[in-house]
Amino acid sequence: MNIIILCSSFQRNNYSFPKHKTTMYPTTLLFITTLSLAAALDGNAPPASPANDRPVLSGLYTSITLPTGQGGCSGTQEAILDIYPSSSSSTAPTVLHLPGGAYMNLVGDTVESAGQQYLDAGYTVAVLYYRLPRSETTTSWLVCSDPYEVLDDVSSAMTHLLENAADYNVDADQIVLSGFSAGGHLASLYSSLCNARSSACPAGQVLHFPFMEKGSKIFCSEVGTAFNALQDYDECFPTVLVDEATPPTILYHAGGDPIVPTSEMTDFVYALGQQGTSYEYYEVLEGGGHYLVPFSQVAAVSDGVLDPSGDYASLIERALMLPNPSCVRCDDIVTPWMKDNGKTCDVTTWLITNKCVEDEQWVTNGYCRSSCYDAGRGYVNEVCCPPPTPPSSCTECSDDATPWMENNAKTCATSPSSIETNCNENGWWVSNAYCQLSCFAAGRGYEGIDCCD
Repeated sequence: MNIIILCSSFQRNNYSFPKHKTTMYPTTLLFITTLSLAAALDGNAPPASPANDRPVLSGLYTSITLPTGQGGCSGTQEAILDIYPSSSSSTAPTVLHLPGGAYMNLVGDTVESAGQQYLDAGYTVAVLYYRLPRSETTTSWLVCSDPYEVLDDVSSAMTHLLENAADYNVDADQIVLSGFSAGGHLASLYSSLCNARSSACPAGQVLHFPFMEKGSKIFCSEVGTAFNALQDYDECFPTVLVDEATPPTILYHAGGDPIVPTSEMTDFVYALGQQGTSYEYYEVLEGGGHYLVPFSQVAAVSDGVLDPSGDYASLIERALMLPNPSCVRCDDIVTPWMKDNGKTCDVTTWLITNKCVEDEQWVTNGYCRSSCYDAGRGYVNEVCCPPPTPPSSCTECSDDATPWMENNAKTCATSPSSIETNCNENGWWVSNAYCQLSCFAAGRGYEGIDCCD
C-alpha cells in the first residue's frame, strides 16, 4: 500500500487541539481561506488562521496532535496530523504531502486540489500541519524558531503512520512524500537526512516547484538572524545532499515561475543524474507560475508518459514505478553498553564478529550497520552505499599568460625564466594570478592556492 501525507504549514492563532487526542470527523465539505502562494512568499499576504480554517477533504478522517511539543515562532504551535484512510478494503499507496507557504504560513490550495485527487485515486492521505520557523506578521525576514522542529514533525508523522498502519490502510513499504514549494524543500531535505536522524525514509518523493535555495538558507540560519544573506547552507541544501540512496524522484516546475528559477531545478536534476538516482523531470516551458497548472499541460511535456486526462495523482504513481536505489545509507549506531563504555562500532571486533546478523536485538535496532556490512556481515537484503567522497579542497587553476607573453606568442609553459623570477614575487603577477598552474607545478604556487592535478 502507498501513503500520501499532505504536510501544510500554519499559524495557530490561539487555537489548539488537546495533545495526543485522536478524533474522528465525518465530512463532505471543503473549506479554507487560501492565499496566493506568490503573495505569501513575498510577505504581502494578509494574516490567516489556517489552524481554524484548514482544508478538509471528503470522507472520514482522524485528527491527532503529534507528540513533538510546542514550538514555532509563537512557542505554542503544535504539529497536527489529519489522516484520511484509503477507501480500499486493504492497504493502499500513501502520500506525505507537504504544502508550502515559505515556512511562515499555510497555503491550502494544493491540499484541496492535489490532496483530493490523491484521495480519489485510492491513496491514504495524511495532512501534516507542521510548526513554522518564520512569522508572516512580524519580521518575516528573520528565522524566529529552530527550523529543525519541522523535520521532527515529519519524522513523528511517519512514525505514527507506520505504528498505526493497519488502522489507516497504510503500506509501510510505499510511503511517498509530496511537497509543494517550501514543502518540496522539506520533502527533499527529509529524504536526504532521514537515515542520519534515525527516522523512517520514504519510498519516493514528488517535488512541485520546490523552494530549494531559500528554504535551505532558512534551515541553516541561526534563530534570530536574517536568512537571505546566508552564504554557507550546503548542509541544508538538497542539491548538495543528493546521494546514491536518494529515493525515486518526480520533479515538476513551470518556466513562468517567478519565485523558483529553472536553474535551481536543472541543478537538482543534474545532481540526481550524477548519483544515478531514478527520476523524471517535467518542466512546463511556457507560462505557468508558482502553482499547479492544469495537468494536461504537464502531460503535454511528458513525451506520452502521462495521460492528458489524468491528474496530479499520476505523479505519485510514477514515483512508485521508478527503480529503487541500489543501496541504502548505513549508520553506525552503538548499543547502550557500547555507549556507556566509550566503545565505537569500528573498534569492537568481537561484537561485530558475534553479534551482526545473529543477535536479535542487534537486528531489530540496526546496531553498527555500516561496520557489520564492511566486515561482510551486513543485515539481510541490505546493501550499504559507499561513504560520500569528501569535497575536494583543490582549485581548478588557470594558466593565463601576461600581455607581454601574448604579444610575443609565448605561453606560461614555454616561459620558464618568467616563472622562476615572477611567481609569488611580482606583485602584478600575484594580483592578476598569471600562470597560476605553471607556477604551482614549478613549486612556486600562489599563497593559499592548491591546484588540482
